[in-house]
Amino acid sequence: MEVGSLLVLSAIGVYFHAIFVSITLGVPILIMMLLLKYNKTGDQDYLKAAKLMTAVLAVNFALGAITGTLVEFGLVQAWPGTILAIASFAFVPLALELIAFANEIALLVLFIVTLGRIKPMTSFVILALYWIFAVFSGVLITAVNSWLIAPWGTGGIAKALYPFMPEFGPMSTDLEKIVALKIIAITSGLPLQAIIQNPGVAEKVGLILLDPFVAFTSPLAIVSILHNIFAAFLVGTSIVLVFYAFRYYFSKEERHLKVLKITAGVTFILFLIQPTVFGHFMGESVANYNPTKFAMMENAVKTHYNPIVAFLAYGDPSKPILGFDEFEKSCNLLGTTKVGDLAKLAGLTKDELSLIAKEIGAPLDPRKLDVVWNTEVRQLCYSDLEKAMKRITTVHASYYTKISFGILGFVSAIALFLHFKSSSISNIVKRVLGEKAIVVLSLLIFLGSVIPSVFGWYVREVGRKPWTVYGLLYPEELVTVVGYARTTEFAAFMIFVVSLIAIFGIFAMYLIAKRYER
Repeated sequence: MEVGSLLVLSAIGVYFHAIFVSITLGVPILIMMLLLKYNKTGDQDYLKAAKLMTAVLAVNFALGAITGTLVEFGLVQAWPGTILAIASFAFVPLALELIAFANEIALLVLFIVTLGRIKPMTSFVILALYWIFAVFSGVLITAVNSWLIAPWGTGGIAKALYPFMPEFGPMSTDLEKIVALKIIAITSGLPLQAIIQNPGVAEKVGLILLDPFVAFTSPLAIVSILHNIFAAFLVGTSIVLVFYAFRYYFSKEERHLKVLKITAGVTFILFLIQPTVFGHFMGESVANYNPTKFAMMENAVKTHYNPIVAFLAYGDPSKPILGFDEFEKSCNLLGTTKVGDLAKLAGLTKDELSLIAKEIGAPLDPRKLDVVWNTEVRQLCYSDLEKAMKRITTVHASYYTKISFGILGFVSAIALFLHFKSSSISNIVKRVLGEKAIVVLSLLIFLGSVIPSVFGWYVREVGRKPWTVYGLLYPEELVTVVGYARTTEFAAFMIFVVSLIAIFGIFAMYLIAKRYER
């Protein structure tokens, strides 16, 4: 079943939404800093800049809501099999996210209509509350995404199929039901949507998840939240930095320089924290919980030694970087174990499986069930490693492109910060970069935050393939059964619609900013 066009559509939708989310999370930090400055100095330039950013934030919030709705509806429409996860592991996070979003709307509206009419510190508190709910919303969505990457609460299910994988926390699921649904999907050839849409499924299958809060307990989720949220802060502030760098270069007005200095300081602090601290912990988590992704990132077709990478990833420079050759050896450990053997360990027999399938409206062909039942797990392990290997070149190149631009942005952030703080450093910077030094450094900071975010998300998502839920579920098991929705024509049309909304939205924010400038 062709799913490539839908994967591209989903990726574009997520990327556009991420632009607006980054502004939603990053710009309020700058507005709060401006309000603090205004409260301290009474300088109207800070209040005017705060109002400008607030106007842009208002348009951006609407665009974030629109694209977010498209992405979430697209998730359910294009990948309806994910309802299995949404109704179990993701239910509590997504329910809380709705509450957070409602509070965001109320507080942002209150902030907009009262800004400049009430005390600046009261406005600060209102915006801080809005920002807390916005961050909380990002935390919840990241927790759900992190579960797809490391399905915490599924214990050793993935390890039973792929011995090189870790165990994903304590078992918080009904093993028998998960295995039954998986084998029924494989045997029937039906996506999960075609199975779980039958009215009797919930009644017959019952509860799959035993701990509704398990998505919050994943070590990968905790690290991912810090890494992703701070990356969004960095992208949002770097966008503002570029805008004011150009405004100051062309106008030479002191009011623009004031905002520029504040933004440069915030961006500098974020660069000191995000890539060096949270980025490091993120790399360690990937090495521990996503071995195939880590091998792709390091182009480890063969196991090799790299003391620097090993020290950063494992804290031990003598430890080898495991490659796909080692993973294949792990597959051999499965011996002649068959799918049926694993099903028996989960408490299932062929007769019980056939009965469950019949009760939920997905009767199985006995001959196909025999084929699946007697399939060697080792062959499935080899097959999935081969699928992952096909992406190793692009994932490796993307990862090191991300690292390279991150270093460039980090160095530029330091240079710009010192340029404003030290006259001697400023003279050196001007000699090297000329009169456009501020613009050049701001652009490099922008590229050093945006490009790592773009490629980092690509590595995060593509690196877990061929699975949508790492080690458990494939995209073809989650895709819609509607044939037209899987066509290239439908994907192209929706990409055009989403792109149009995003591009005109970005242009609208630019016009709003220009209007406030005048």
